[in-house]
Amino acid sequence: MEHIFNDRQLKKAEFIMDNPCARLSGLLSNEIQDLGVAWCYYSGKIEGNTYTYVETASLLKDGVTSEKRYEDAKMLKNLYNTFISEVEYINKLKNKEVIDERTLFRLHSSISAQLVSNEESGNLRNRAVRISGTTYIPPKDLTEIRQELNRILNEQDSYENPLEKAVFLHCNLARLQPFIDGNKRTARMIESVAMMNADLIPVNSAKDSDILHYRKALVHYYETKDYSQYIEYFLDRQIERINEIAPAKYMYREDGNYSMGR
Repeated sequence: MEHIFNDRQLKKAEFIMDNPCARLSGLLSNEIQDLGVAWCYYSGKIEGNTYTYVETASLLKDGVTSEKRYEDAKMLKNLYNTFISEVEYINKLKNKEVIDERTLFRLHSSISAQLVSNEESGNLRNRAVRISGTTYIPPKDLTEIRQELNRILNEQDSYENPLEKAVFLHCNLARLQPFIDGNKRTARMIESVAMMNADLIPVNSAKDSDILHYRKALVHYYETKDYSQYIEYFLDRQIERINEIAPAKYMYREDGNYSMGR
């Protein structure tokens, strides 16, 4: 299988994978909790969740519910419980999560609990869906959905680079829309699991500009099947986070050079 990253992107990926500031195992327990809050705010905000970052932290850390829609609070709680459960299984217990149909359905069931019907939670959809903001229409035939899902899950093993695998899974699952709702949330969770399996901190951001960039890049993939915009967002967001916290010797420079302590 050919790389979906070009040479420049592969160099960025190498920087991220080699950087100690990108390692999930380097986080303390309180930092894991903060990561969970940040990731859930990011994932919820992409879906139009109305909770602010402060409200999200109060809800997930202290159980303080804002006077907003029940569905918004439930979305965030489902995301947080699912995310923390995966972090504990992979990071704390030192396991690798197998990304297969069973895991995908289990994660969707957890993410969508009490937000869709019991019959549709954790099961492939059998009716058509539309995606706002794009002319792309996902397949509606259950046989076609199942065939495409099998292709995605089988083809992921062609990507040895965990960042390429994460991007491949995220973009293709989001485009397929295999469930009645919660597809992008589930795709982001799968992307994060692929990264956590490689001891990498998942992509997240509290910046509106990043969330807008994410949405535009994903719509571009829906309509063209061109990964390039999403890859740039995905890698640059990781590098930006590293550069915000890393000492100079671990920072990435625009010329593509980095010392990593050398």
